[in-house]
Amino acid sequence: MHRIEAYIILSMIIFAIMTILYLPMFFVLKRKGKGFIRQVSYVICLWSLSVPVFAAIFFVIPITFKPELYILNLMPLAWAGEGHISRRILTEIIPNVLMFAPLGFSIPVVFVKMREIYMVAWIAFLLSLGIEFFQYFIGRSADIDDLLANIMGAVVGYCIYILFNYLLKNRAWWEKFTHPTKENIAYENSR
Repeated sequence: MHRIEAYIILSMIIFAIMTILYLPMFFVLKRKGKGFIRQVSYVICLWSLSVPVFAAIFFVIPITFKPELYILNLMPLAWAGEGHISRRILTEIIPNVLMFAPLGFSIPVVFVKMREIYMVAWIAFLLSLGIEFFQYFIGRSADIDDLLANIMGAVVGYCIYILFNYLLKNRAWWEKFTHPTKENIAYENSR
């Protein structure tokens, strides 16, 4: 559970930093008609994109681009026959799923044109592939299982979005959270 706790702490720190850094943008967008509730969805999206990237960078100190050993696993679930399956699931799979679930939730909330599961999975794949590629060159392992767990996490987040969308479709605050205002749509279409 140590890794999950570290992700939670990192997530809270990043959320606080993102919120502070977003404040100037909040006032600019507020003048352009973007309400507070809609802008909360933007902060959540920025946060959900930042956490995996920062986790990949800051969980290895020092970072070196000349590691002694390069580790690449392209065999899915190769560890399944080695024993200690539950420990592996708790320390590697679940944290990766949890780390990417907010991304799967926030992408369709913020981007109206990305409300299909394949779009969310594709974005999670590209982000995860970039992270694994980077990790390979800094001396951490690049693992197909991490890539698959990250995509699974994004799909779980997308399913949560679909559930919320179904349960909250008649709530005014959910409508504001998930949809740009009509004035904003007209402004975006006029560009």
